[in-house]
Amino acid sequence: MNDIKEAWNKWDYVCPYCDANIVMTIKSNGHPHSETCPKCFQPLALMSVVDATIESSTTKKEETNMDTLTETPAQTMKLDWVENDVSRTEEYTESDVRSLVYRDKSYQTKMNEYYRKESQLRTLLEEVYADSDEQDTLSQIAEIFDVPLTKEIEVTAWVRVALTIEVDMAEGDYDLEDLVSNNLTVDSYDSIVSINNHEVERVEEGAY
Repeated sequence: MNDIKEAWNKWDYVCPYCDANIVMTIKSNGHPHSETCPKCFQPLALMSVVDATIESSTTKKEETNMDTLTETPAQTMKLDWVENDVSRTEEYTESDVRSLVYRDKSYQTKMNEYYRKESQLRTLLEEVYADSDEQDTLSQIAEIFDVPLTKEIEVTAWVRVALTIEVDMAEGDYDLEDLVSNNLTVDSYDSIVSINNHEVERVEEGAY
């Protein structure tokens, strides 16, 4: 009896709508297969196609001949998880890992899209809120999307600072403006104020 080798392929799909993982092992010269999710009937996303051909071998016995099929065990990985001080071990197949990777990429895409739209909403509220006749409606929209009704404005402040500086009399001349510029820092106590930069414009000796 001659060995007959038929080519098979394993098609790995993920549904981007219901997150179902569909794996099909199909003969390469067989009928075309469906790429529609059997659960939600939406188009499937193809993750991979790999050769799944199984080598066949003929073993002669006393009464009958039978084909012995040898299949490579599926690769798995074990991970230890700790949640609420309780440890557990989970086993994942290659298909599980592919599904998790796809789900993570899909999540990141959705989050990036959300942040882009949130930024657009913030910009729109900054531009129209002050002069709008529908401020109550805009406030409700901002509350629904958890967007604060705030905006940033540029401010320049002139502040008089009284300082006491210790200088070395033995050195003779000293540069007061240089001493102040190198030692004076400006900071903010409240998070709503950010110090972008500061500069010393004039220094005079003597108290006011």
